[in-house]
Amino acid sequence: MTLALTLSLLLGAGLVGLALGTEERRRQAPALPPPLPAPPLTTVLLPVRDERDNVLACLESLLAQTAAVRLLVVDDGSTDGTADLVAERASAEPRIALVSAGPLPAGWRGKVHALWAGWRGVDTPWVLLTDADTRHAPELLARAHAAAAELGLDAVSIAGHQEVRGPGENLLIPGVFALLDALLGDWSAAADSSGPAVANGQFILLRRQAWDACGGFEPIRATPLDDMALVSRLRAGGWRTGFLRSGLLRVRMYRGVAAAVRGWRRNLAGLLGARPGRVVLPLAVLLLPAAALLGLLAGGFTVEAVLLWTAGAAASMLSRSGSGHPPAWGLLYPLDALLVAGVLLLALLDWRRGKLASWKGREMGVQEPEAGSMDR
Repeated sequence: MTLALTLSLLLGAGLVGLALGTEERRRQAPALPPPLPAPPLTTVLLPVRDERDNVLACLESLLAQTAAVRLLVVDDGSTDGTADLVAERASAEPRIALVSAGPLPAGWRGKVHALWAGWRGVDTPWVLLTDADTRHAPELLARAHAAAAELGLDAVSIAGHQEVRGPGENLLIPGVFALLDALLGDWSAAADSSGPAVANGQFILLRRQAWDACGGFEPIRATPLDDMALVSRLRAGGWRTGFLRSGLLRVRMYRGVAAAVRGWRRNLAGLLGARPGRVVLPLAVLLLPAAALLGLLAGGFTVEAVLLWTAGAAASMLSRSGSGHPPAWGLLYPLDALLVAGVLLLALLDWRRGKLASWKGREMGVQEPEAGSMDR
């Protein structure tokens, strides 16, 4: 057996093995239990900033919940008519209220400040924090309450299905979620509070008493990842948090490859920038087989290159199928791996220079801003 063939087989087997392991852990993720027959009244806290294209569809999915809800929309300085759309809908629906977050103070992230402003109007024992790009199946909230009751949780966060469209989104986003799922590991431990503190800010059902006891939003006012900071504070205070998967929550986070690259370099910087050691193995998995494939082709080892490409494409297709994305895009391997690696490297560079990719016109630093500074 030649060195080229050995390299091809080893790298290919490694890719397929990693994909199989990630998919097996996904299959073992606990399902949401059946809905409670009479879940408690819940305030839905929805911060919005320039969400004209999303907000009404999100509101309708929340109004359709089988659980009783009140919707509190907090406008965070929108300039695209978002607030006008919400106000018009609220005039015909008494369950919707619209408030303004007001000017962004120094030292605060915009979303966290909007949540803080809305929290003052909450008077129900449970609160759902969610985003305008989410769509909620009718039973989702009732089943999240059932998970909280069954598992004894004070906060339930859900990872939903990420919708993608077009070549750029299809190449990047499924690979990012395969990476995140691989880093997460055991979904059972994440669900029952025995694993690490993990959350998705697109859906966090939260016991108000628990969050008030932790000091509310002010202590996490400047963190790059408010969802992770929130559950970390809850855990530190002795409260129980769980993280589950469900296709009952559907999200299209970014529209187009430019927005997806900018969004994910910001998110991955916040998630992994402070722990670059965790990125070494993922980068090796993404880059080494791709580099070997190009080397084999350049050296004229066509058969070996085809074998390695087949394994890489199979691994990509398997991971896409497991996350509910079209598997056929895996045939473009290694373009997807190279794109994910590029975004990950940009994220690390952003963290190193102390400035994350901007979001809707607001610059974001990686450290808590000093007194008198402005996080725009």
